[in-house]
Amino acid sequence: MTSTDSRPPIAPVTRAELEAVYGADGLRRVPVEELPGVITDPGARAHLSEIGLVDAPSAVVSPAPLPLRTLAEALAPHSPAEYWPTLPKDGADLVAVGFSGSATFALDGSTGEVYALDVHEPPTVGGRPAHRGLHSLARCQLAFGATEMLTVVGLLDQEDIDWCREHLAGFAELYPAHLDEEPDEDGNHPGADEDDGDPVPDIDQVFAELAAKLDAVEPGLADSPVWAGILGEFRYGC
Repeated sequence: MTSTDSRPPIAPVTRAELEAVYGADGLRRVPVEELPGVITDPGARAHLSEIGLVDAPSAVVSPAPLPLRTLAEALAPHSPAEYWPTLPKDGADLVAVGFSGSATFALDGSTGEVYALDVHEPPTVGGRPAHRGLHSLARCQLAFGATEMLTVVGLLDQEDIDWCREHLAGFAELYPAHLDEEPDEDGNHPGADEDDGDPVPDIDQVFAELAAKLDAVEPGLADSPVWAGILGEFRYGC
């Protein structure tokens, strides 16, 4: 049989690729013996135990704490079916693997697909889970680099800014260290060159390109409720 899925294939991520961006300490692996029993998909089990979930300041989806819990356990005393009655098997095979604001990213342990769930929003994107797998989710997190983090620099603490300078290529040039200092009464930062301009590039272009990156991984993703909310948080800080 031939597949009717016309979406472009997703390039799998590797641990080395993610470590090159987030550092060896920026990935949270789950020991095989601690994986919830409902995770039976071999690819998902391998990703969680051998690659891990991104756990770094630029991770737009924060990893769920260990040990991982089923979605039902994470929502207790409520149930997944209360919020998303169309989930397969009432969400019994779903495991919470990450959070972003009020949204929960839930792995279907039987298929390896990842749902991006928020209350009062449909559980699927175009009738499918938001992500074909954990590789898809990681690819979307990689889309947030130096330029994207620069747009929210005012919301970052100093430790996170230092991390971005060390790990995100180009961030140190976009946001040099002298900008950490309080400006003088004229609004100038100590050590700044006279020709230093606003380091923030055209905001419309930044988010158009970011949306295109997300849609290249999963078509239509940027307009889905959860990811549109993430982009809105980055763009408007709320």
